[in-house]
Amino acid sequence: MARWQWPWRRIALPPALRAALDPDEEVQVLAELTGGDSLAVSRFGLWLTSGEVAVRWNWERVSKARLTDRTLTVIAAEEVGATAAGIAVLRDLPPRQFELAASSSLTDAVHARVRRSVAASRYLMWPGAAGWVVLRRVPGRDGLTRQIRLDPGADPDADGFLPLVVRTAAELEADLLGVDL
Repeated sequence: MARWQWPWRRIALPPALRAALDPDEEVQVLAELTGGDSLAVSRFGLWLTSGEVAVRWNWERVSKARLTDRTLTVIAAEEVGATAAGIAVLRDLPPRQFELAASSSLTDAVHARVRRSVAASRYLMWPGAAGWVVLRRVPGRDGLTRQIRLDPGADPDADGFLPLVVRTAAELEADLLGVDL
């Protein structure tokens, strides 16, 4: 008589990841990559574990994620400044590609987390500058964080652009709250 087995196998958390997790952070999905590294999803972000190093991209800094075949492409952003009103000015980092060793629910979890982190957004075009004004939820924090994710080559100091960003963020917040400005 053949023994019945679960149709999946659990992957042990890499020691570097286990050591880097916050005390109240749990891994929801873990996927092996070709080459031996791994990606993991927690409520706070996307983790890459490579050997003895674990790095997390917080969800509010993940601009895009796309799956083609078994390659997950992630574009994260870095903060390059802030407006006087406290809006984070972001620029996208170069895309990172990760080849999954097998089919995984990781990509569904990544897409869901990125989508849920965005409360509202609006694209702005301006002479010399353009980008997305985004209100994002940050796990573990109340309220929303306000961001402008600049297009490549956009100049955040273009005359009149940052005041428009501040006004647009205020409009997005008012729309969410159902308040007239």
